[in-house]
Amino acid sequence: MIFAIACDDLVMVEDRVIERVNVVIHRTRLSKKDFANSIGIDGPKLAKSLAGKRRFTSLELTLVAEQGGTTVDWLLSGDSTRELVLAHKAAEHAIQADDLAGRRTIEMLVEKLEGLRFLDRPLPRPPLPTKPSVGGNFKQAQGLASDCLNMLGVDVGGLTNTELAGRIEHAFGIDLVVTRLPEGCDGLSFSDRDVRAIVLATSDAPFRQRFTLAHELAHLVFGDSKNEVIEEQLWTRKSQTESRADTFAASFLAPRTEIVNRIVGRSAVDAFDELVLHFQMSPNAMSWRLLNERLISQEDQRRLEKQTARATAMRAGEAAEYTNRARLAGVPRPAQRLVDAYLDAYRDGETTLRPAAQLLGQPLAELEMYFFDKASADDSSLHFG
Repeated sequence: MIFAIACDDLVMVEDRVIERVNVVIHRTRLSKKDFANSIGIDGPKLAKSLAGKRRFTSLELTLVAEQGGTTVDWLLSGDSTRELVLAHKAAEHAIQADDLAGRRTIEMLVEKLEGLRFLDRPLPRPPLPTKPSVGGNFKQAQGLASDCLNMLGVDVGGLTNTELAGRIEHAFGIDLVVTRLPEGCDGLSFSDRDVRAIVLATSDAPFRQRFTLAHELAHLVFGDSKNEVIEEQLWTRKSQTESRADTFAASFLAPRTEIVNRIVGRSAVDAFDELVLHFQMSPNAMSWRLLNERLISQEDQRRLEKQTARATAMRAGEAAEYTNRARLAGVPRPAQRLVDAYLDAYRDGETTLRPAAQLLGQPLAELEMYFFDKASADDSSLHFG
């Protein structure tokens, strides 16, 4: 009896999938024969599937969804991408739905993660460190930052922003994008069930971008971003949640033990320029970090925070290095874990190049041409080698 019920349920699901595929075909205004040709499958195969005599393959459903401008999730369940809740407003002009590029980016990440689960290729989602249950916000932030550094397994001071982003992606199962955001928005974060996402703004201030990355990581590990999109501009408010995220970011980017190791034999004031450039934190953020660790006085902090990162780099003879970091901070970055996963699925014949092209922000034809040229070169080398 249980088996019979399961079979009935399966037939019902298949019938609904067929209904939705028919809806997609109707919306395209193509004949079934032309629709089959447009997605690259035989007309008789499509006819059998629509008649319930043959199940759609995973690749075919992916192709149908792409052609119809919908998602595989909708074809299977009728559900659209989950609703995202905007939690914090960074600036009044940055919260309009048609202007919030970061929100649309997160919606795309959610959709692409759902697509990978459909292909039975879910990405790893390691458990996050446990949030401390004792101590105030300051102590909790420091403790959680230390746990995250242990999980990362590397000193972050010498890493570029791109390198740090890649390590955070893989260590914490976070999909991270750098893209253009409206003025007044430094970044966003979002988590929901099996989704963890951070979107950073392209910038000409690499140290600010780096701090934003660590700040958004704090929101994710503390659970502040659960079921909500947190959009923000740094340094504009001091709620307890934001202060805690700032403390986490400073502790994560510049751990006390590493600071002490770098200033051995000197005062923190004398080593200040080196600390700013090694840990890639603004003079303002670094001065507060040192004050909170009681390594400088309040008077020193007020004096040091007035400097700029660029001036510090010039004084230390590292203007060219800072300029290069600023250039790289202005370069968009795709969610590399997702791109790699979809390219692997494409090579295995389970999907098309369209999802990877969307994630890369690259025209599909260009990506197809790249793979065509690469395949031709590989074939030539095999043929003539």
